[in-house]
Amino acid sequence: MDNTRLPTETPMLSGIPVRFSSAKDISEATTYTGFVKLRLGHSRRGSVLVPDLIFAKAGPWRFFQPSFFGPCILAFNGEDDRDLADFSVDVASPRGTRPARLLIRIRSDGRVRTYPDGAQLYACEIKGPERLAHHAAGRCRRLDDGDFALSLFHHTNAQAYSSIRGSQELWASAWNLRGSRELVNVASVYATSLPRIETPDDLSRIAMASDGKILLQTTSDRPIEEVLELTVYRADTSGRTHTVTVEVPSRCLSPQHLLFHPWVHPEPAYYEVVGPEIYRIGLNPGAKLPIPRGIASPAAGDLKRFDYIVLGDAGTLAGLAAPYDEEETEQVVHHELLDQGLDLFEFWQANANSDQVSGRIIDARGLTPTT
Repeated sequence: MDNTRLPTETPMLSGIPVRFSSAKDISEATTYTGFVKLRLGHSRRGSVLVPDLIFAKAGPWRFFQPSFFGPCILAFNGEDDRDLADFSVDVASPRGTRPARLLIRIRSDGRVRTYPDGAQLYACEIKGPERLAHHAAGRCRRLDDGDFALSLFHHTNAQAYSSIRGSQELWASAWNLRGSRELVNVASVYATSLPRIETPDDLSRIAMASDGKILLQTTSDRPIEEVLELTVYRADTSGRTHTVTVEVPSRCLSPQHLLFHPWVHPEPAYYEVVGPEIYRIGLNPGAKLPIPRGIASPAAGDLKRFDYIVLGDAGTLAGLAAPYDEEETEQVVHHELLDQGLDLFEFWQANANSDQVSGRIIDARGLTPTT
């Protein structure tokens, strides 16, 4: 079932959620320092800060993958005349069913770098549980340019593994997120934070299933939530027996799609990251991903980036399916392409209470025609 913050015993649920996160009091939490990679996005629901990844030293450097996050709270001309942004993020280790609640704070003087796709990296303050490392998605390392390289895994069969080892490159797939249709203007190298694919639950976490079906449920005030049976790529664990470990700079990763869970009394509205264990490197069709010494090194110009992500409405069956189809162009978050000379605080102040959606035209993902 889809991730939800509602208690598992709530009678309106149609099934037990895979991942469950309840509100926690973190006023006495441990404080850490780290970095957060995020974007400023605009949808018909308003503007929002979308956290991609969080990096912190918990022993070695580790990366933390958001599963859920809430709207940001902005304060301008706050402490020492700096602007502030606070938001909550729930993070979990691969296969983790009970995410930890983190409170993230960034300051206007904490911007470290801007990425080619408009994302920005900020130094941040993190409040969270004492054993933070238990909730990490994996390990990473700091690069000379200030970015972080994530240690991820590509699972395949014996024949493909031998070919990858010999060629030192990964081939991209044209299949969309759920593996049901091929895309015509982008191909993706798929990786995951799961070090092994061992069970049917592992397959569902990477949008696969031995019977070709996964189940999602709505978030609403219905007496009983509706269930979407989603067709996905049919596979079993026997086809994922060999593993290639690859370091991927975060600048190479495609941002993940989202679901919006509407306000249902007394729970506030919140966002969910779709497929938090799935990582993709988008390439132009026909391109391959060199991995010399196990480091993803795309050729200049081979990365394919989009200036939006899908934002599905979890209150409807069509909204639940939208991020997996990747063809829904109405339910989207437009990325603000911030550059080196403009940060999200400056943009927010300069464009407060204004329409940031009307008139925007996206370079949408294109699907092959159905027969």
